[in-house]
Amino acid sequence: MYLDPRSRIAGLPGTLVRNLLRSARDFDFNHHYAAARLKSSARRAMMALKELIALGYVEPADRGKEKFFRVTSAGSTLALASAAKPLRRVTAEAKLAAFLERVRRVNADDYYLYQVRRVIVFGSYLTTAVRLNDIDVAVELVSRLKNAEERQARHMARVREAIRNGRQFSNISQEITWPHTEVLLALKARSRAISLHTTNDEILKSAKCRVVFEQSVSTQ
Repeated sequence: MYLDPRSRIAGLPGTLVRNLLRSARDFDFNHHYAAARLKSSARRAMMALKELIALGYVEPADRGKEKFFRVTSAGSTLALASAAKPLRRVTAEAKLAAFLERVRRVNADDYYLYQVRRVIVFGSYLTTAVRLNDIDVAVELVSRLKNAEERQARHMARVREAIRNGRQFSNISQEITWPHTEVLLALKARSRAISLHTTNDEILKSAKCRVVFEQSVSTQ
């Protein structure tokens, strides 16, 4: 899906709304979280959320007295939209080859606490389209560490290292998943051509898919 970078949704830049939906796909969030992502006041964020509910991108989440929200399936589709210029097929093939090379480098580097077991391509890359908006790629990551206690200790050490290096985490969930996220960031390498997912993404249940990388992995 292509998102015109000049578009506006709920009165805000479409890319900001897309980024909010992308970051909040896996958990319920409140209007304060939305305000931070939308770079607006809490009042303006609440107004935008009401419009996003009307558009079908967000729905209320039953969490008691405080209002929480969750991303809908339509919102998840928008979250995947790319604002990058369409790619020529030959360029897309080169970008995917470069991505798979990063997969091999990550798997060969013991610095990372996770390694890649499978890479699946889906979406427009599997069509005959000459130009593609982006390349939809899903990866399956597995821990390098078999021992649960060692895994937890190494995870926390990696989080402390990230904080020392200036990274800020918005919540405990981001801290817990940082070693996993760290691998995804290394794989994506800021490439706007790659739309990166994990293999537990619901969209894979209905999409045509192709495995382009598979490797048995060992744990310590």
